[in-house]
Amino acid sequence: MSALKDAIEKLRETGSIGLEDFRNLKMKDVEHLTEEIKQWCLYGNGKPEKLGKKHKEH
Repeated sequence: MSALKDAIEKLRETGSIGLEDFRNLKMKDVEHLTEEIKQWCLYGNGKPEKLGKKHKEH
């Protein structure tokens, strides 16, 4: 599994992500993850089950 999918899955399960997880991502993946988090906060009301619903490998 990719580091990005791992980070999204961890965020979905626990509701938080650590700096170590960010450190394991490539810059492109960090940008994608922050966009996912923004969308999640705006449209998913911060509910963990709604995080990454539209996630696709890029």
